[in-house]
Amino acid sequence: MAAEFKTDVKHDFDLEVVRDSFKNCHSQDNSLILDHYVNGYQELCRFFKLSGKLFGFVASDLESKINILKTHRKSENGNAYETIQSMIDYEVTNKITQTSGNPPSGSRTLLRLHRALGFISEFMDRIAKSDDEAKTSVIASEVYKGTLGLHHPWVVQKMAGLAMYMLPSRKQLIDTMCKQNYEKALNTLPQVVTTLNPVYSITQELYETNDLLNLP
Repeated sequence: MAAEFKTDVKHDFDLEVVRDSFKNCHSQDNSLILDHYVNGYQELCRFFKLSGKLFGFVASDLESKINILKTHRKSENGNAYETIQSMIDYEVTNKITQTSGNPPSGSRTLLRLHRALGFISEFMDRIAKSDDEAKTSVIASEVYKGTLGLHHPWVVQKMAGLAMYMLPSRKQLIDTMCKQNYEKALNTLPQVVTTLNPVYSITQELYETNDLLNLP
């Protein structure tokens, strides 16, 4: 099973794209620009895709959510989806959040991405603070249980557990996955976490204020 994680090819997951996209997402007035959020998330999807077939279910789910948000942005009401704040305000005002339309509501869709962002941010933070030989499989499992795992059914939890079991040491993961060299990646990781955290916190507060954290 360990062969599932490929280590003979240098991949191109770009931490700087994630950092810069989420930095641009967070404007000075604390508005969260949806297009930059989506751009950053597309790069995060690349990480899951490159991590092996067992993470494919994660990447596919996230990509489907990203495509839904893109559809809203291209719609006749696209201006209402310019920021996360304007999207939530528009959908709450028009009672869209509770409907099961096609496409699904942007607020419901982004909630799934938001939950995954909590996992990603904490995982990267723990990776940045660990040592070279730290088992990323253990870190991922611990973080998952306190974040995404709280919202996943048993079957998905088992699939995630198997996927995380395949992850290598910190050094091997970074050396194999990241476009940046090892030292640069280690320096960039805390910067990524620093940009993700306020985006997550502002979004969390928006969903709490509008009583949207438990959307079906």
